[in-house]
Amino acid sequence: MKVLITGANGFVGLNVVKALVAAGHEVTAYVRASSNVAFLEPFGVTLVRGELHDRQALRAAMAGHEGVIHTAGNTSSNARDWPLLEAVNIEGTRQVAEAALECGIARLVFTSTTSTIGASDNPGVEATEETSLTGFRAKNPYAKSKLQAEELLYRACDRGLSVVILNPAEVLGAYDYSMQWGRMVLAVNYNQLPFMPPGGASFCGAGDVGQAHVNALTKGRSGERYIIAGANTRYTGLIETIEAVVQRKVDLPQINYSRFYLKTLLQEKLPWLVRGEPVLDAYRLRVFSGTYYFSSAKAERELGYQPTSLNQMVSDCASWYRDNGFIAS
Repeated sequence: MKVLITGANGFVGLNVVKALVAAGHEVTAYVRASSNVAFLEPFGVTLVRGELHDRQALRAAMAGHEGVIHTAGNTSSNARDWPLLEAVNIEGTRQVAEAALECGIARLVFTSTTSTIGASDNPGVEATEETSLTGFRAKNPYAKSKLQAEELLYRACDRGLSVVILNPAEVLGAYDYSMQWGRMVLAVNYNQLPFMPPGGASFCGAGDVGQAHVNALTKGRSGERYIIAGANTRYTGLIETIEAVVQRKVDLPQINYSRFYLKTLLQEKLPWLVRGEPVLDAYRLRVFSGTYYFSSAKAERELGYQPTSLNQMVSDCASWYRDNGFIAS
């Protein structure tokens, strides 16, 4: 199948490209002019430079393709970044959908997030695709933008576009040069863990997420969304797994997490009063204080999604970091 992918140079995008190439698909990567393609170029895919807001360029790039995978997006949770979130996540997705409709694309796969799905702070409960988003997580600007993007894709389905939405949980694995959860792997390796989150989350392997996107090109029901998760673990368990993989013992920070969160919140809201750059945004610190688990049973049934172990995810991440000089061999 001829497939166009947006955001191909990103963490998830690179894993999708790897899976597409391995499956024998003919791939076109639609990336911004300013994009770093150092890790993308070795795959030998066709590169087309363009912007999401340029529907004419999108149409030209999509022409002759059967499938589109839209992974491009902005992941900020800072309210000050709403104009960018709106431009990229909402309007960018609108342009991709419109171009896909005009080009007669057979299947569009959209990369969303579990941030658009409700979850209870309860380790005994796994949220599903039907769990409504409520509470403080519903106020997250990133979640709002991705939820609006999902809604406009449902409307595109009503107009004849076949769309499958994927909602990955916390992605961990190879190609994480932008330092998502990989930063924790590096922090443990270099004994520089800045804080110890008290909660827990669902993790999914980056390679598995890539394969799920490829499967969704031909599997799954149009207009449906699928959680991509797999390994439910407390963050303490994640750190212990990383320690075992990198064979390092980290010194756990002796900080009061509530005070750490409050300081970060004040650094964001009142930067003139509390100096310093936050280690992480306050919203994510608040999420990390709770335990939010998700079920990927639907994706396993309908997409053939097969989650790997947490140990494998960490090993894949650490191996890629070693191979690319992030961790000394």
